[in-house]
Amino acid sequence: MCGIAGLVCARAACRDEDHARLVEAMTALQAHRGPDHAGVVGLGAVWLGANRLSIIDLSPAGHMPMATEDGRWWIAYNGEVYNFAGLRADLARAGHRFRSRTDTEVVLRAFQTWGEACLTRFVGMFAVALYDRRTDTLTLARDRFGKKPLYHASVGGHLLFASELKALRPGLGPRRVDRQRLLEWMLYRTVDGGADTLLEGVRALPAGHLMRVVRGRPEPPRSFYRLEAEVHADAWRRWREAPAPVVADTVEAAIAQGVHDRLVSDVPMGTLLSGGVDSSLVTALAARGRPGLTAFNIAVEGHPALDEHRYARAAATALGVELRTLPLTGEAYRHALVRAVYHSDLPLTHPNSVAYLLVSEFARAHGCVILLTGEGADELFGGYPQRYRRRAQLLRLERLLARAPGRLRKALVLVGGTAAGLPVTRFSEYDLLAHAVGALDGWAREGHLRRCEAAYAFVPDPVERAVLATMLGDVHLFLPALLRRLDRMSMAASVECRAPYLDHRLVGLVVNLPLRWRLRGRTDKWLLRQVAARHLPRALVTRRKVGFPLPVADYLAPLARPELFRDGFCVADLGMDPAGLAATVEDGRHRIDAVFSLLTLEIWGRLFVRDEALDAVTALVLGRSTTAPVPGPAVPPVAAAGAR
Repeated sequence: MCGIAGLVCARAACRDEDHARLVEAMTALQAHRGPDHAGVVGLGAVWLGANRLSIIDLSPAGHMPMATEDGRWWIAYNGEVYNFAGLRADLARAGHRFRSRTDTEVVLRAFQTWGEACLTRFVGMFAVALYDRRTDTLTLARDRFGKKPLYHASVGGHLLFASELKALRPGLGPRRVDRQRLLEWMLYRTVDGGADTLLEGVRALPAGHLMRVVRGRPEPPRSFYRLEAEVHADAWRRWREAPAPVVADTVEAAIAQGVHDRLVSDVPMGTLLSGGVDSSLVTALAARGRPGLTAFNIAVEGHPALDEHRYARAAATALGVELRTLPLTGEAYRHALVRAVYHSDLPLTHPNSVAYLLVSEFARAHGCVILLTGEGADELFGGYPQRYRRRAQLLRLERLLARAPGRLRKALVLVGGTAAGLPVTRFSEYDLLAHAVGALDGWAREGHLRRCEAAYAFVPDPVERAVLATMLGDVHLFLPALLRRLDRMSMAASVECRAPYLDHRLVGLVVNLPLRWRLRGRTDKWLLRQVAARHLPRALVTRRKVGFPLPVADYLAPLARPELFRDGFCVADLGMDPAGLAATVEDGRHRIDAVFSLLTLEIWGRLFVRDEALDAVTALVLGRSTTAPVPGPAVPPVAAAGAR
């Protein structure tokens, strides 16, 4: 796991000294992603930079940027390709000789041997910059689900790229907010289906895409993976007829393989254990292959109703693993809030992002460099049952409305909408159907949800077809924010997070399962619970999903001050109404979601648009003098960037 950065300079404006300083500055801003080494290399008009977090082969042989013996191919790479040992054997049989044990060198030689087609051979997560000096071609690529980030921007004829948006700042100059993307973020808490930035002119390379820059000219990004293409009618029909034990055996084997593959490491690893079924199953399987595994957890102090620590303790005891628990207080949360926004590169989508940052720092302080997590299980296996039931109810109501006469139709709208839990306030079919896929699906109505529905066009039952399409859409809709949180908060502490449920082989299996294997009555994630019952105590398997709740209203109450926004980013730069803003903030306890969004937006704007210092913004938010000390992360200091 590392950070990458670089540029392709305009041929008429290549000044080596300036570009060396720029890429060094970009690399330094990502030192937390790779504290073990930093390197920058100039290759004519192309510059590559990399920060290394040593995971496999801790020797200098794994330092980056890395090149082939003849100097033709160069790589800067962030991620882990878990099947690198098998690929290495294939490449060795083809005549390659390796100088390290790293997966970085395997990825480099895979590009050298198989070209862009190698991307479909990789099992894992990656963002890579690969430069072929002979053809003057830079290839940027990002893994299937976007677990690893990669931003790019064109400035003055130069193409800049980096793992984190903040690393682009030295080369961007004055920055402006993209108002359309800001509106999308405020409405849906996601941006353009994963564009992942609110700044004009800056984009994230989409998940499952690659982009080539040939002789300094960027080509449009191209897809090498589409989740919808993994859905197959014959597979769905085969699983529909399969006995439950066979389906459970197959899914269990796929999950176990995903966990096993993610145990490869030369550094200490652990798990994030909430006590829920997802993380408990990952911990159970990991503990079998990695004796001495440590699990990490957070205990919410002062709020016993929200504290899941007892469930994590029960799981750890049953599995025989050590559990280390971080007590979370409001003071610790408030002191880490600005730091979390800084590392997120966006205003925070989830209040628990701060907790992820703190527990990652806690794990690193205890010597853990890798954490396995349960991310992705809800999206894959059906972890949002109320959302699916609402979709099914509305589809049935929509079909009924189409056949009903006018007055009856209005009555059905009111009764049916109320039963579906919708805020129906007027006798209008439009009011009801506008909520048909929920507010979070607003962007999907432009075509994405229709593509998901088309993938399941062969499913005969329209309700099942609609719910399966919603589940498939949720992978696209929710995962970008979840994966950003996972990557940025863990890498801020120089910790690599691995998500076995997002192994693309498991995903390809699950998206072909009929609905009855994922939802049964009021039981969500039915099949996953059947698998978990083979490894966990019944009480853990049947426990109701909680979802990492935090007492956000209590935590933010001391920060919800109207004066924080006076002449600030939201008012002065975005033109928000000061009176309306003040009223929302003063009513914070009853409008905590809005206050959290506005507060993190204000912090983000000050950091990323106004370029205010991290310590100064922290002091402002905490309401104290900038001369007061700002508590830093509870981790060993990140080493300075190595010699260039």
